[in-house]
Amino acid sequence: MPTGFGQEKQSSVSNYETIFEKINTLTGGEDKTWTWYRREVKKIALSYRRQPQKFIREERSDRSQDEELQDVNELRRYARQGRLFLFEYKATTKYLPYYDQFPLVYTIAAKKDHFIGANLHYLHPKRRVYVIKDLLRGKINVPKNCIHKYITDHVDGFLLDLGSDEWDSAIALPVERFVKERKGQTFPYKSVDVWKETSESYNLKFKAKRIIKGYGKTSDIEDSR
Repeated sequence: MPTGFGQEKQSSVSNYETIFEKINTLTGGEDKTWTWYRREVKKIALSYRRQPQKFIREERSDRSQDEELQDVNELRRYARQGRLFLFEYKATTKYLPYYDQFPLVYTIAAKKDHFIGANLHYLHPKRRVYVIKDLLRGKINVPKNCIHKYITDHVDGFLLDLGSDEWDSAIALPVERFVKERKGQTFPYKSVDVWKETSESYNLKFKAKRIIKGYGKTSDIEDSR
């Protein structure tokens, strides 16, 4: 039985640093370029690429600390509109040539049983930067073939709700895992092939105003989230 994001046994850890906190420490509080993020993230993210569930394990440990030691990310059971999520997913593949097992999705619309969003992993990492910049300016501007529907019951474990302070780090994380399924077997599908396909229809865009819907607390509906 798959454990899924957030389903592993939680250990008690004090002063625990998530990968996002490690990266923020490296910035020294200064603005950094995408090239810097890409280089530094790659140095410390190898083990996450092999085991992306570590993101959620770290966040669960982080939640057990004093609030001042926690990062800005949250673990959620359900998606909400206007946020960026990282999660583990098992798609229904009947009509899909391939899918991403660890999507990084900005949600455009969300209900309890499903949500619709743009998986930024379908874009070359350099192009993700422009999408994030537009989102932080209040605009959605993404290629249409990045947009997919996700069934909540197919999310394995928790969704990691990424605070906007972490978006630069998140788009640099090399954790996309595209796969195709044939006759019950799963095979890898190359990221570079996905990026090429997206590039061929890059100018067919979905454009809209960014709308944020929170969880009922003031802290959850800040403009920066």
